[in-house]
Amino acid sequence: MITETPAQEHPVPEHPVPEHPVPEHPVPEHPVPETPAQETPAQETPAQETTLELPKGYLAVGTDKVAAIDQLCQATAETGLFSGAVLVAKDGQVLYENAFGMANQEWQVPNTVETKFRLASVSKQFCSMLVMQLVQEGRLSLDDSISDHLTYYRKDSGDQITIHHLLAHQSGLPDFTASFDYRSKLSRLSFPPDEFIQQYCSGDLQHEPGTIYSYCNAGYCILGRIIEKVTGKSFGRQLQERILDPVGMANTGLDRNEAILQHRASGYTRGAFGLENADYISMATTPGPAGGMYSTVGDMFLWDRALTTDKLLNKQYRDLMFTPNSQVPEVKAAGGRARSIYGYGWQITTRTHPVTKRRSKVISHGGAINGFRAMEYRLVDDDAFVIVLCNQGDPVGAADVWRSVTRLSAELTAIVNDQPYRLPAKPGLSQNQRLLRLVQSEGLEAALQWFDERGKPAAWGGTFLLLAERLIADGDVETGLRLLEEDLARTPSKVWMVRKTAQAFLDNGRYAKALQYAEQGLQQRPHDERFLDIASEASRRIKPLAPVSQ
Repeated sequence: MITETPAQEHPVPEHPVPEHPVPEHPVPEHPVPETPAQETPAQETPAQETTLELPKGYLAVGTDKVAAIDQLCQATAETGLFSGAVLVAKDGQVLYENAFGMANQEWQVPNTVETKFRLASVSKQFCSMLVMQLVQEGRLSLDDSISDHLTYYRKDSGDQITIHHLLAHQSGLPDFTASFDYRSKLSRLSFPPDEFIQQYCSGDLQHEPGTIYSYCNAGYCILGRIIEKVTGKSFGRQLQERILDPVGMANTGLDRNEAILQHRASGYTRGAFGLENADYISMATTPGPAGGMYSTVGDMFLWDRALTTDKLLNKQYRDLMFTPNSQVPEVKAAGGRARSIYGYGWQITTRTHPVTKRRSKVISHGGAINGFRAMEYRLVDDDAFVIVLCNQGDPVGAADVWRSVTRLSAELTAIVNDQPYRLPAKPGLSQNQRLLRLVQSEGLEAALQWFDERGKPAAWGGTFLLLAERLIADGDVETGLRLLEEDLARTPSKVWMVRKTAQAFLDNGRYAKALQYAEQGLQQRPHDERFLDIASEASRRIKPLAPVSQ
């Protein structure tokens, strides 16, 4: 995810998954990074420069801008919350390009500037470009409805939703990433495109099309299929012929799990207790046009340069992509602004440096998907470009890597414009790490006491889930199960945690407890198949075997 982003959460029963760029964890739809800048909808305002004594923690760029950039990137990599590649350009020239960390942890293969990373929702801008090219050619209209091109689509909503609504995230469609089985099932499977759209991109409208901004990956999957229907070619082929080949982006494409791809980075999740291999995701269907591309930092710079010319699209249509559709407000999860800041595949804001008050128009997009994070900033009035691609992600309920990537990107934009910047602090122990140490050294009660005094609960439940799973995996089953019960007692309405708890008791041979929690879940969701299965299996194992007749 895509991408997002961050984002902070959308509750779903099994794993909370955000509405952001095919995301991997709950994050705000379009992250407002914790950075030295404040974002507002883009507007025409003169840049303001102020000579001030720098507040504590801020550094002046000095005469060696490249050294400042390298210092920031090295410091960010040293936190352990970033591995990947960075490119910074100014006035059409690459100012800095470097890579950090490992492309493959198991083989200890370093990242390089040639490493290919998944873009997640940064992919959406390529989909919007293809759509706008077809609009320019007169083969599509922004006022066309879904029904005009996908004849099988349900008529009640298909007649209302236009290409414009899909591009601007104003369709009103629910996002498939918010479904309870997205992470555990849907994201792992491949579907024929029309079947996927019918089953997972055709839900009942959450609001009238064109009335509110709500980030929706389903809309871009539909756009990708419309492109295929109009052109008679696959989305990947159109991408190659219309964008990648003309621009010379030889290291970019639509990702396929089965393809042998040289210099592909492996994706990792910075789990509660260290790096882990990221969960598998089928790239063909669920991200697809909404978040299924890969690229390098160098290729993304070529893309940035192409966007400043008429090479791919005439200026009047590029301007449509880069103009926020501010006639509608945003949903609360996206920031709740009174006016949307999303164009077509891009976010358009004005960033104000908190120290100098210098204002910069920024066209950007983020992305988050299993094991990868991406952030792209185009400072169009300053002719500057920043791209950060990362092969780490966050577990469910966390956003440390995401914040690291967005903060790095924002501080780089400050440096490239000679503005004061801040280095990241080295992270201390995470809450889960502290709790694990306390459980192992002083016992569960001491850990819970520390949490009650200083801990932070997860917004959507599951505060102790990762710790409980770690304890169970390490053989301390009783403590792990007790933690799950403690977690559930604090958030009894979280159905997905009831399901997790019931399953854990079943898996560890505590059948009476498994049945108890399955029945609790069925009170909330009477027809839930997983609760029914757990209850059936637990009952079967509790019931004594009937004596064999002689």
